[in-house]
Amino acid sequence: MNFYGHLVLALARVEGGQAQLLGSCFPVGPKHLATALHVVAPNDDGLVAFLPAISGISDYQDTSQNGWRGSPVKIAAVDAIRDICILEVPDDWTFALGHSLTGTDVISLGDEVHVYGYPHMDFGRKVMTIQRSHVGAKVLIANHGVKVKHAVINTQLRPGQSGGPVFDVATGTLCALVTGNYAPDVRGTLLVSGVDPVTLHQTGHAVSAEYIKDMVP
Repeated sequence: MNFYGHLVLALARVEGGQAQLLGSCFPVGPKHLATALHVVAPNDDGLVAFLPAISGISDYQDTSQNGWRGSPVKIAAVDAIRDICILEVPDDWTFALGHSLTGTDVISLGDEVHVYGYPHMDFGRKVMTIQRSHVGAKVLIANHGVKVKHAVINTQLRPGQSGGPVFDVATGTLCALVTGNYAPDVRGTLLVSGVDPVTLHQTGHAVSAEYIKDMVP
């Protein structure tokens, strides 16, 4: 199994000396990261990224370590229609990519995919987690008259996974970016332990990675 967890970073916003965890991100070039736009607001005031929490598939992650050290990142490009944000990393950071960016065109229904991210950030937990799942559907979602390619992933996704990468197992390519669970447009929903019950279903959405290519400076 190809493992890409060593490339998945965590995002947080530092306010008043405290870091509030936001979501996941991943490198898309030597000096740039991609995440979901809704993760960062968009606002890069106090925005920091933490280097990957894991370097190998057999590593343990110490949940008792809360004194994380992040480095500032800045917004380089945004796509509000497709919910994508490109971040520029510090001068002393450089990434070497061992994979290519494709898109949802390379996957079909039933294909196995791996989803990487930090699912329990809303509870202050920074643990990089991999989920094995399958493509349940490929859909076009209209936003302001623009139809955007998405893959429906057969697993429930958590807020901290937003902005994380989805890899196609067959090709080893990065095919999509996690945007979150489907939530119908209904009024009067109630949050239970920070979770909207209408999102408690076994499907999540990920936008095609093909849109990222033209955004990287």
